[in-house]
Amino acid sequence: MGCTGAPARKLYFLPPVATVAVGSDDAEHLRELVDALHLSANEATARQYRKLLHDHSRRQRA
Repeated sequence: MGCTGAPARKLYFLPPVATVAVGSDDAEHLRELVDALHLSANEATARQYRKLLHDHSRRQRA
């Protein structure tokens, strides 16, 4: 996946969970994950971004 952490949670509209396991020794990365819990996503923007990623991936394979 080309997107990790908080952006990935919002981009892929991951559902809320009670517990998550992450492996990181980077406190800032963990803080971003926790901070992302209260963010909302714009579905149209996410759809457009996913299309851009898909199109880019297809060009890379060609």
